[in-house]
Amino acid sequence: MQTLATLKRRVMAAVSGMDKAIAMALTQEELIQAINEAIDDVRTEMPYDISPDETVTLVSSTYEYSLAGKGFSYIHRIIMADEAGVFTLSNVVYDHMWGLLPGPVLKFDDRLWEPINGRVIRIEGQSFQANLAADTDVCYISDAFIVNRAAAGLLGEKGAMRLRMAEDARQRAPFHPYPTSVLARN
Repeated sequence: MQTLATLKRRVMAAVSGMDKAIAMALTQEELIQAINEAIDDVRTEMPYDISPDETVTLVSSTYEYSLAGKGFSYIHRIIMADEAGVFTLSNVVYDHMWGLLPGPVLKFDDRLWEPINGRVIRIEGQSFQANLAADTDVCYISDAFIVNRAAAGLLGEKGAMRLRMAEDARQRAPFHPYPTSVLARN
């Protein structure tokens, strides 16, 4: 996990190590564009875990809940808190009891599951990396891939070695959707 400021310094160092003239001619906008192009290359291949969302409070007889703005690309588990507010695996809402509608909207099957008024659900899942704009924006996917792929793009023909390093980092990256994940958005 690296910030855009750190990624820019690392990409600049990688480019400078191969060709100082190219490095000296780079603008901040070109660096950011190269980093975002690297992110675009693997956005859907490298989802990252996001903190469980516990902000969905259930209402009796309400079976649809908007997930817009919560950042989920994949959802792999939903757990309802018990009466004490504790999330235990005995309260998992199994994936055959819910589905996703466009929006995305979480829809529970009213034939298989009944929401308990006032209870909170924990949604566990993954998100796709957004493009970076501000120096404090954080990149959660493989920084080795991003640095090498961005440097290769900036170096052009001279970047063949960096491109191979990027591909190696891509193969080693531990980011994959969970096997039981449901796609929340495209």
